[in-house]
Amino acid sequence: MGVEGATHHGFSPIIEALAQQQIDPESGLKYIVDSNNSPLKAGLFGWFHARVRAWGFLSPPELGDPAFVRRVVKEICPNDGKKHVLIEWTSFPSGHEDDKRTYRVHRQHEWLSMTPEEIADSDEALRQPANMTAFIEAYSPYVDIKFMVLSRPFLETIASHKRFDGGPEIHSNVIRGFLLILRRFLDAHPFDLVNGSRLWTLVCVERVMAKHYENAEDVKVARRNILFNLADFLGWPEGECPHCFDTWRDSRKDPLKVLSPHFVDILEDHKKLLDGLWPPPGEEGVVEQQCGL
Repeated sequence: MGVEGATHHGFSPIIEALAQQQIDPESGLKYIVDSNNSPLKAGLFGWFHARVRAWGFLSPPELGDPAFVRRVVKEICPNDGKKHVLIEWTSFPSGHEDDKRTYRVHRQHEWLSMTPEEIADSDEALRQPANMTAFIEAYSPYVDIKFMVLSRPFLETIASHKRFDGGPEIHSNVIRGFLLILRRFLDAHPFDLVNGSRLWTLVCVERVMAKHYENAEDVKVARRNILFNLADFLGWPEGECPHCFDTWRDSRKDPLKVLSPHFVDILEDHKKLLDGLWPPPGEEGVVEQQCGL
């Protein structure tokens, strides 16, 4: 879970590789891992209308529709005696105003003239790409849900999509609106609604990047700690994963060079307004969860 620019594309393969390392101690079978599950995306976002019609619905119902939820769960949870891990990496917000993917709610043009608070309070933003409160309320009775919250330094986050929303200043307003949405959700839902376990954990993206360490050994230790923390949070038996970071590439963009001095000054002011809001608190005593901004 993260806003646009939080490196969800880069981090998702790490989780996928870690999941592929797992063997169920009860059955002795490897986990079945899927990071592009169409039925889940149909349930969350309203995509794949042809599939939805084949299930007997004229169009995608609302996310929490009970009959629709049961059908999605039937598709994503086969009764085969194996543990299935589905990874969803879509950002908040996601897509463009004219995106051809059939989101229930697309990116809204009106956000360009709204404050972050106005965006966060709008029904459209709460449902883009999907309403997370509705999701956990509808699906928690059937599946275990866990959120890995990605937090990347703010200027890097904005610089990565600096042309979105007409430019860095407006894009920053949109992203700050969604950071507020995410923080409200995280504060309201620290624990799983059914089993009481932790619902989310924090991943500090700068703690993954090699450029933030003095030598290769420090990088190796930090990344290993991050993986063991994630495996513990997820309740997975194996935290050791020698090849989990094989596809990871540090961003080489320097936001101070990518952005003009004019926009750097504006974004530094926006960054100050996030004090106390973002990042959310990491686990006390866990160095890799003490994120900067």
